[in-house]
Amino acid sequence: MDGSPEQFRIVVADDSAIYRKLVEDTLAHEQYAVVSGKNGREAIDLVAAHQPAVVITDWEMPDITGLQLCEQIRRDRDSYTYIILLTSNDEKDQIIKGLAAGADDYLTKPFHPGELLARVVVGRRIAELHRQIQAKNSLLEELTLTDSLTGLPNRRAIEYWASRELKGAARHGFAFWIVMADLDHFKKINDSYGHDAGDLVLQKFAELLKANTRSSNICGRIGGEEFVLVLSHIGKEDVLTAIERIRRQLEAERFAIGADVASVTASFGISGFQGSRAPQFKDLLRSADTALYAAKHGGRNRIEFATTVSTEPEVLAING
Repeated sequence: MDGSPEQFRIVVADDSAIYRKLVEDTLAHEQYAVVSGKNGREAIDLVAAHQPAVVITDWEMPDITGLQLCEQIRRDRDSYTYIILLTSNDEKDQIIKGLAAGADDYLTKPFHPGELLARVVVGRRIAELHRQIQAKNSLLEELTLTDSLTGLPNRRAIEYWASRELKGAARHGFAFWIVMADLDHFKKINDSYGHDAGDLVLQKFAELLKANTRSSNICGRIGGEEFVLVLSHIGKEDVLTAIERIRRQLEAERFAIGADVASVTASFGISGFQGSRAPQFKDLLRSADTALYAAKHGGRNRIEFATTVSTEPEVLAING
């Protein structure tokens, strides 16, 4: 098992000072990090503060019972906590009730110290397995939402984030902008210098977008040489200023590829929404894509705004 005993945290809850001491002394032989509470309310605070892997709780306590503590831990905690219930009642129906409330194991008072240690070892093993599974699931979730080449959010992540934020924009009435960006003549980079050079350009553009994106907004790669930025809480002129800054920074960038030096530009299409009825994200994206097409058709290395979600772009362009 990973982690030393000192790193393995245990919360003990018992209103009996004698039993608290007995449990603490038993666990002290293994040098576990143990904190104790004399009632259920203290235990809840200790669980929140220390995020223990194991909780050992008495069944009968004057304020919050062990069963109620089990239920609250299961309701409030995302990571798994192994719960051992201490009880002087060995009737099967009561034991079943305790397990149904969320306990993983039980021990009848008075208990043998060796048995308590053995059950804690089981709890430690199961808690570690849960944490490994949770870490792997988090990694898998991150991988499904991240573009592997650039490290930016991918299309799925952007759609999920933007759809949620769109509802907030409609509810609170703030402006919401979708910016589609596409690298100009990107195929020539791949054809002339190879895909490694193309990947370098994509990564550099991703860094530029990330550096110019506030933490409250999002930018990502949705495929090929296409990127998306989602901006909110700013007006049209501020959006124009922000995207123009990105356009100029990319235009000024020089890429050393072998013995050659290459320059790259990008075109941008922008659609926006502000009102009480939010459109679908896909409709805003489609409108931004139409504006992007107009920027490409108009000479590239420029910015076009869409008039609405469903109409043609208005004549507002920034030429390179």
